Order: sequence, then C-alpha cells, then structure tokens
Amino acid sequence: MAKSAKKNKIIMVNSFKGGTGKTSVSLANCVHNCTQNSEYQNIFFVDIDRLGTSMSYALFPDGVKPCYFDEYEEHYYENVCNRILHDEAKGTVLYAVLLNPVASRRQDYHIRGRFWEHTDVSVTIFVKDLLSFLKKCMSRDVSNLFVVDCSPGLTDMERQLLDAFYRMKQDGDVTEIEELYVTTFDASQIQKTVECLNDAKDFLNRGERDASIVLNDLHNWEAISQEYEDHYFDWRADAADILRNLEDYAGMKVRYKKFEADQVNASMVRCQEKLVNNIYAFVLPQEYREEYYIHE
Repeated sequence: MAKSAKKNKIIMVNSFKGGTGKTSVSLANCVHNCTQNSEYQNIFFVDIDRLGTSMSYALFPDGVKPCYFDEYEEHYYENVCNRILHDEAKGTVLYAVLLNPVASRRQDYHIRGRFWEHTDVSVTIFVKDLLSFLKKCMSRDVSNLFVVDCSPGLTDMERQLLDAFYRMKQDGDVTEIEELYVTTFDASQIQKTVECLNDAKDFLNRGERDASIVLNDLHNWEAISQEYEDHYFDWRADAADILRNLEDYAGMKVRYKKFEADQVNASMVRCQEKLVNNIYAFVLPQEYREEYYIHE
C-alpha cells in the first residue's frame, strides 16, 4: 500500500461512571471493523482502564495468560499485541493490548522503582509509553484503527492523550479521531454525563471534533418501560433533552445502541463463550451507525 493511502484512526471511548457498557461499545467498534469492512488492516483494542478491567478473562480461554502492556518495551512493541481475530478473506487482524487486571498501576514497571509511587510521574511514564506504542504501530505500511478504552472520567491522563492525538492529527500521523462518551438511560448517569461534559467544555470544545454521546441500552430499558403505562420510551426525546442541556457543543451527536441479548448471554456464568465463537453479537447494529441526533 502506498504511504499516501495509509489511514490511522483513533476512537477514544470514555464514560463518567463505571458500568455503562463502555468496554462493550469499544469492543463492538473493534469487531465490526475487523469483520465488516477492510478499511483497516490492523485493529487494536487498547485497554487503558487503570482501575482494572476484566477483558483478559473475557477474551482468552481458561489457562491462557495474555501478554500485558505492563511489560511494554519499545524495541519489542509487538510482544504486547495479543491476536484475537484474523479475517483472512478481508485481510484484517484484531489485537488486544491489555493492562494486567490485578496489578497496581503505581507499580507497573519494576525497573522504574519508586518513581511509580508518585501518581503524576506514573501517569507521565504511562502516557509516554502508550504514545510510543501507537507510533510504532503506525510506522508500519498498513492502515490502523486504535480503539482506546479509558478509565471512567476525563482525568489528566485522558486529557494528555487527547491533546497528543490531536497534535498527531495536525502532524499528519493520524487521519481521523472520534470521541465516544457512553452512558445508559439511567437518569442520574445522563445528568452526570451532561454536567461533566459541560464542566470540561473549555477543553473539549477546542476546534472541530467528531464526538458522540452513546446511549447504551445495557439493561434493555425499552422492554422495561413497556411494563408501565405512564412511561413511553423514546430515545429521540432523550437525545433532544441531552442536547438542549449541553452548552456550546456544536456538532455533538447522540447515538443509541440496542441491548444485545446474545452478547450478555455469552458472558453469563456457566454460559461463557469466547469472542471467537460469538463474533456477530459484537457487531455494531445498523441504528447505531446510521441513526443519531446532532447538535446544530
């Protein structure tokens, strides 16, 4: 592939509370791009949830230990890429880049010793290593998609990374950046999402951004509402309310992702199916890709 045709896209997925389905949305973006189109040859699910996710348990058979980004070395950056899916017909590969789910984030790198005991220093080192990893991947002559699954909240680490991503876009290393902020239809989660976005508007509203709020129907709110005569479920009305309460976010979109029963069933105790046996439950549904409200 000619260098001019190469594309590098970053999707930054965040939420302002745990349990919104942020990781499920991240994984759906990865699986969809791996199995449904061939725009990107390499797709990376990048876990930076420093609070510790359970993705390593969900993606690998029992007894198989993945490689963790905690062991990252610049000269051997491929070693932390765990191959999850390979669609030979489309020529796409999905890799998982994971943090150790049980490691203390202040002691990720033993060689850095006591430096990691200082939170600000540990974040700086982590951001530096993550950016180094992304640039190493981008140096290959293929198109890459990086879906970055964040810790809940727009902390200094996420702000540093977003700033760096947009600088990389200005420099031409990144062709596209998308920001997703995930919530469920829970009223308190929606209110917190709106208030946190408004609180961060000076940071998030710099220049043109491709940003969406994703209303994730994690608990099948639509079905629950049908049991009550006094409640009519309408995601469009909820989206309009959200956009009215947002301050100065021209172009902000609100998307809706339906409940996926097969996806939930695959993770139940005694019913676990690994991702490779349940691929299409993680493909982004049509309405998520095509139906959204936008802030004019």
